[in-house]
Amino acid sequence: MKYQCFLYDQNNFFSEGVKAVILEQFGKSADISYISSGNFTELIDGLNQKKTKNNERWILCDLESFPYDRFSALSIVKECYQKHDQKLVMLLSENNIPLFFALYSLLPEANWLLKNESLYHFVSFFRDLREVASGTRCFSHSLVNYTRMKWLSDNAEYSISSNEWWLMEEIFKGKSLSQISVEVDIDIRKLSYHKRRLMRKLNVRNNIDLFNAFRCIVARPQLVEQV
Repeated sequence: MKYQCFLYDQNNFFSEGVKAVILEQFGKSADISYISSGNFTELIDGLNQKKTKNNERWILCDLESFPYDRFSALSIVKECYQKHDQKLVMLLSENNIPLFFALYSLLPEANWLLKNESLYHFVSFFRDLREVASGTRCFSHSLVNYTRMKWLSDNAEYSISSNEWWLMEEIFKGKSLSQISVEVDIDIRKLSYHKRRLMRKLNVRNNIDLFNAFRCIVARPQLVEQV
């Protein structure tokens, strides 16, 4: 079987690390091609590319490398990757963890890997990804522990929902609740309820603190430029 791996990530250092781990898993004898890019258009082209039955394709996507708004970008990815039999791996940073339940509801068939996972569990994830059948999901060790902790402590309800995330993305565009209400034909009282609920989850009391807290969750990393 031939393997194809496409990594979408704007962090070149991380991309090289993932490449080393994956190639080590397959060894010198395996037939595998590896491509990395930080260009969203190239990611979509890769998702739409047809593949033969003898090929297995992995598409790895870093959430923080997605263009704004990310909610719409994820919807595009979902529409594209479902057209072909391929394994989608979503890469999350530690600050993205509060969005995990919302992300999972958007992409229930994806695989999930925390980028700062230990090397041992990082390697184990890709070993499992290679061995499991198509349609079977793999989860990062730390994300499994996070989910278990939330459910056992009855704190799952404090995780950010997809509705709350979508609403904040719209507000970040400079839209008021009344404007959003008209555009999507949703009662403004319902939008206000979701906003207040999110503020309670993030333990903030005003709009400025809400924006700052949520911006930290979805923040794009500032990469150091090479001299």
